[in-house]
Amino acid sequence: MTNHQLDQEVEDRKEDLEELASSAEDAVENIREKSKTVLEDARDELRKNPVAFVVGALVFGFAVGCMVTSSRPQASRYQRFFDKSLDQANDLVSGASGRLNRAASNLKIW
Repeated sequence: MTNHQLDQEVEDRKEDLEELASSAEDAVENIREKSKTVLEDARDELRKNPVAFVVGALVFGFAVGCMVTSSRPQASRYQRFFDKSLDQANDLVSGASGRLNRAASNLKIW
């Protein structure tokens, strides 16, 4: 290729890039206009019927809460019934032994 052909090729690529940049700018401007329109429509709908948005937000919050709580591992039957009962019995015995220990220390045999 000669220098003239290379220069022509560079100019052609430059024009292609300029056209591409122009179409990208047009697309961005179009998206901005559409997003403004959608935002204005949403605001109008919110003003017309705020109850639907509040109910929708509550339902969304409930769904998120259900997903969060469902991800926790469920306690087994043994953990729910026996571990809790054993912990309560342990607390009861510990408390009673502490009281007995204090009462025994108060006794003066000598």
